Amino acid sequence: MMTKPLLVLALSFVSLNASALSLPEYLEQVKKHSLSYQSNVNSAEGAALQAREADLLFTPHFFAEGRSGHDAKLSSPPVMVYDDLKSQNYSVGVSQQFNFGLKASLSYQLNKTDFDGANFGPNVPTSYWDASPRLEWSLPLWQNGFGRADRANQQLIRSQAEAAKYGNLAKVDGSLIEAEIAYWRLSSAQESLKVQQQALKAAQNIYNYVNEKKRKNLGEAADVLQATALVEAYQLQLKQAEIEEQAAKRNFNLHLNQDFNTEVPVLSALDLQALENVEVTKVRPGDRADVKAAQAQTELARANSQVVLERNRPKVDLYGIYAMNGREAKATDAMTDVNRADRETAFIGVRLQVPLNFSATSDAREGARKSVLAAEQNEKYIKFTQDQHWADLVEKIEEAKATLKLTTAMEKAQKSKLDNERVRLRQGRTTTYQILLFEQDYSQAQASRIRAASQILALQSQLKLYQASNSDAADGI
Repeated sequence: MMTKPLLVLALSFVSLNASALSLPEYLEQVKKHSLSYQSNVNSAEGAALQAREADLLFTPHFFAEGRSGHDAKLSSPPVMVYDDLKSQNYSVGVSQQFNFGLKASLSYQLNKTDFDGANFGPNVPTSYWDASPRLEWSLPLWQNGFGRADRANQQLIRSQAEAAKYGNLAKVDGSLIEAEIAYWRLSSAQESLKVQQQALKAAQNIYNYVNEKKRKNLGEAADVLQATALVEAYQLQLKQAEIEEQAAKRNFNLHLNQDFNTEVPVLSALDLQALENVEVTKVRPGDRADVKAAQAQTELARANSQVVLERNRPKVDLYGIYAMNGREAKATDAMTDVNRADRETAFIGVRLQVPLNFSATSDAREGARKSVLAAEQNEKYIKFTQDQHWADLVEKIEEAKATLKLTTAMEKAQKSKLDNERVRLRQGRTTTYQILLFEQDYSQAQASRIRAASQILALQSQLKLYQASNSDAADGI
């Protein structure tokens, strides 16, 4: 039975006064000036961007290398005798890891060899170029069979980034909710201060009235003493209200990253009727950011478990190389000479590697399995507490609405009773003591109404943790 989007619920709780700072305006200032909020937003955005690192695992890579040098150590007679071996090596190519496990590279190598001071006999060159297009590949068959570990590593990177992103988004939501609570705390403190100022003024009027009667010998000294005690009591309550307002101001300014003593504007007043009539659906609109972080942690644990499992399997790789080769005195001739089929290089092979510490391997795999189980249990617990918190939040809001309605009615009744008794006092039909009691009853009723309204607003602020729009926006970070 939700009649208003949760995002705009708080807007209906205040009387929009052109001279007052509204909640949306304050929250925009918090977003602009709060270093804590900006830090968490940047962390969340940074984590979301870092998730793109997972795409690099299966992306083609360009590589190139160039080297030039010489080797003048003594040659090994009698096979080859030379004074210095000079060489130049160049290679360029593209390599890629595929998600089904195949790792391949296609490259072109161009090398120059110069045997300085060598004499290998007639028709044997001492300086030449080698050109060789090469295709190299490797396919895992057991450990990381057909890319299982590679895909798990990709998921690992994404899940780490997702967990970090939603963890920081939870802090972002928390900082805005804390700021909203600080706003309503100050708004309530400002209203409470007005109530205490009015109460003190009313008590002062009673004191002036009975003191004037006593001066004219028409009243009792006891009435003056009672009125004096009332004034002093309200002075104390006013002082307490001023202290609370100052504390609320400091908290208000803290979220704006400004000095505690900075003056604050008047805030929007509470709209009691809107608070009494607000409706909240019992169906939770979305998941909190910390729940999404727990889900990402579960995926992270599963991916890590798969990586550990694959890492401790026996390694069996199928691999091969195919290359064409050309050799000539000039580089251009060597590159042309690679077309000769009788000079190709081709082979295929198998690599085998088996870990022999079977006990350690078993423990590592069992540890990874327990990590997954723990993450799944934690996710279930957080989801359960989320459901319970939502149900409790809805129930508390309904209870607070009922309390506000009762305190509002009680305040009206106490006001009518006090006004009537003031008239009777001036008519000499009641006592000052009775007025003092009614004044206290009315002030307590006003304070109760403000506390009830503040409780609803604090509870309403927590609804934003469950905004479906927050999750949607987070996915676009």
